[in-house]
Amino acid sequence: MTKVLLAGTFGPGRLEQSYHSAFLDIGCEVYTMDIAATIDKYCRFGKIGRYLNAFLSVEPWIRKANRDLVIATKRFRPDLLVVFGQSYVRAGALAQIGACTKTKTSLIWPDTLVNLADETIAALPLYDFVASYGRETLVPFLRLGARRVEWVPLAGDHHLHLIDELSEADRHEYGADISFVGGWRPEREAALEKVLARFPDKKVKVWGPEWDRRCHENESLVKVWQGGPLYGKDFAKVLAASCVSLNIIDDTNYPAANMRFFEIPMAGGVQVCSSCPEMEDEFKHAQTIFYYHSLDEMVDILRLVLSNDSARHKVADRAHRLVMSRHTYSHRAQKIIEQMNL
Repeated sequence: MTKVLLAGTFGPGRLEQSYHSAFLDIGCEVYTMDIAATIDKYCRFGKIGRYLNAFLSVEPWIRKANRDLVIATKRFRPDLLVVFGQSYVRAGALAQIGACTKTKTSLIWPDTLVNLADETIAALPLYDFVASYGRETLVPFLRLGARRVEWVPLAGDHHLHLIDELSEADRHEYGADISFVGGWRPEREAALEKVLARFPDKKVKVWGPEWDRRCHENESLVKVWQGGPLYGKDFAKVLAASCVSLNIIDDTNYPAANMRFFEIPMAGGVQVCSSCPEMEDEFKHAQTIFYYHSLDEMVDILRLVLSNDSARHKVADRAHRLVMSRHTYSHRAQKIIEQMNL
């Protein structure tokens, strides 16, 4: 049995949780180490210290957590150590793990390259393998020093986002003609303003952080904002209960897919998505998804989709079957194991 140690930050809706379930699903023995929680253990001055470390990264505290990671790796002797994104794992810890164990190491990078910190870049040559969410990021990773990198996109989590049945109460609370779940971005505000202006008779609902603060002068957006972030089944209920779920991909994620790209079809929802070239050959327009390339085109597509219940349900069903067949985190975990020859 392959032994895997996952190092990252664990919590509701986190990628680490999805991969934890996925590695178990494919038969691995899985251990976890929450790096952020371990650093908190060493933070001095209570809440003030934790707040300080979140923004200034106090290296002595981080180094102690990295020492714990080395010790955990020596103790568990995993075949594979998987590190997630910006997780405070330093190059020195990876070097020491390589010096005292035979554990292979992999970085799962799930984010725009804009968020690559200097410390993560410094550690790239120490990883045996980098699994990146975006195909177009492979060459930049190699230029930054990664030894080996492959495209391993994000995926759907059937443990979190598969909905068997919605109650009437769920439909009332989460149902909408058009919904969006996600943090505020200027491009997202512009898209939703267009939706509200062109569909005044439709029920529009928005969940996510910062909308109330960023849009406090925009009465129409504040009115449809339902509250902060949603996770797990609550998030999935919105996707399943909505006639259409908008996916306005962050401009800096282009041309790759975000997590929502796979979560919407996993929950059985219908997705109207901004341009996503890396996935357009796999998820085809009007068959498993609807893409738009301008806000006027988004409006036209929404009008068409909302007017045809039968076509909408067929698209949702095809998209769900496609995600389940090829795009779950179990598929991604299996690919990483194979790439590492384990």
